[in-house]
Amino acid sequence: MTIDIGTLSHEVFAPHLGQTFRFLAPETGSVIAEVELTKLTERPECTPRWAKRTSFSALFETYGPTDLWNGDFQIDHPTMGPLGPFYIVRVIPRDPNRACFELILN
Repeated sequence: MTIDIGTLSHEVFAPHLGQTFRFLAPETGSVIAEVELTKLTERPECTPRWAKRTSFSALFETYGPTDLWNGDFQIDHPTMGPLGPFYIVRVIPRDPNRACFELILN
């Protein structure tokens, strides 16, 4: 499945909330981490008037502690396929035993 990043929306991710994704190295496609999509937030206040979709953020959490930090990653899901690369940032986790990463598309 090929998805145009310019039209990638909250609705594309919503059916996969709570499911496992993988962060991949953009250069090699090798798996860096398995993560769970834990939260989606639409951000209409950040959406340019000319945009094809509403801005949104997606939170991904690791299944345990990790030393992984901010970086350029592809995200991969069994039905969506690899997307990106995107610059994804590590944010303060809700659970101290899991690392939390945020993807913002605006």
